[in-house]
Amino acid sequence: MSTLSEGVSNVAALAFIALWCLMMVFCGVGTYLIRVRHSRSPASSPLTPSTTPGVTILRPLKGVDCNLLDNLSSSFRQDYPLYELIFSVADQNDPAIEIVKELMRQYPEVDAKLIIGDVDVGVNPKVNNMLRGYQNAKYDIIWILDSNVHINPGCMGRSVSELMHPGIGLVHHLPCGVSPQTYGSYLEQAFLNTAHAKMYITINKVALASCVIGKSNMFRKSVLAQLGGLENYGKYMSEDNIIGEAIWKLGLRHRMTTDVAYQTLGGLSVPDYFKRRARWIRIRKYTVLTATLLEPFTESILNGFLAAWAFHRMLHVSASLFLLAHFTIWISSDWIIATTLDTATRREAKKFLRAWCIRELAALPLWISAMAGSTVEWRGKLFWLNTDGTVAPACQGSRVRYCRRFLERWWPGAVVGKWMGKASVVKEGLVEGVKAGIVSSSANIKATELADVAEPLLVVIPGRH
Repeated sequence: MSTLSEGVSNVAALAFIALWCLMMVFCGVGTYLIRVRHSRSPASSPLTPSTTPGVTILRPLKGVDCNLLDNLSSSFRQDYPLYELIFSVADQNDPAIEIVKELMRQYPEVDAKLIIGDVDVGVNPKVNNMLRGYQNAKYDIIWILDSNVHINPGCMGRSVSELMHPGIGLVHHLPCGVSPQTYGSYLEQAFLNTAHAKMYITINKVALASCVIGKSNMFRKSVLAQLGGLENYGKYMSEDNIIGEAIWKLGLRHRMTTDVAYQTLGGLSVPDYFKRRARWIRIRKYTVLTATLLEPFTESILNGFLAAWAFHRMLHVSASLFLLAHFTIWISSDWIIATTLDTATRREAKKFLRAWCIRELAALPLWISAMAGSTVEWRGKLFWLNTDGTVAPACQGSRVRYCRRFLERWWPGAVVGKWMGKASVVKEGLVEGVKAGIVSSSANIKATELADVAEPLLVVIPGRH
């Protein structure tokens, strides 16, 4: 038994050493790539006015984000000869409308329009909001920009140039947190501009799999049409990641330019930071499970302590000296990355380092808490995460699961699904117009609508005759 235990411990130690070496590669490669790509001004686009295809920029809006005026105006200032700019808001009383109208008055030479009103194709409000703009886009190349992002004037030209390379289906940009104002926003910056940045840029450089965050994405409408169009992704909360993966599976690869998607962090609170991180960990649990399960082992503290034990066991290295070297290397790498992406970090060194330490300490407890749940809050609404990556309003999703488990156990043959008919009350007998394959229209059934949920459900129980 002791021999078996020794063997298992040795295998575990070797695995932890390999994992530590892998993370040192990520630290080294990520630091190098960011220093090389982002420490100097980007090159100009090689495209000429006669070779530039048209581009449609979509900017979905909801409310007035921090620095919204500057974020949106960066779209008007693109150094590109042929593009249109479409803003979309779901609510006619949205305060962002006045900001858009003011910018349209300031830049009358830009082909810009505002679309008010969404289309309900799923639970994702962002997809619902920008679908009308997407459907009315003049050009095949679509560039989706989040409202809290601003970009440099030459970004569009460089991005289109990359998209025109053979075999490229999507161009995206490294997210970078800037202008933190509160402690929560410093925590967000400490994550975005260190751990996230080095992993994101290294994974995309190796290009073994799709890795896309939807702050700034450019692709062709004709390509997405092969995948069901934008409306096909309203059922996902992480539509950006799902679209990127779908394009990848077509055999088209992704490219990143040297541009950065500057995300204005503003007044994010500490609880909001933890809620946001937990939300995306939970979403990733159902979209990229393997990567999410490995995530704690890529963080400095767990990775370092496991490696310290492993090196001491296998090579008799002092654990304390190893940890000193480990954290020195790790924080040095993160400092170089953070100050390269946002030079203002140098002036806020104490705040950044304090936020870095808290973020690292909180990473594992946050991950455990996030993995234990299956609901996420998005813009004030609660959603249930399904195992296939789709989402549903929490009350509906949880009620469907409860009803299905209960009825399948106590009433064999019962089916629970979303009610797709028009009648508010259904009596025993034939049911016409039931969609989505819930039951056959010729079945003898008894149906009862559950009206006390966000969206009515249909409980179908086999009729007794």
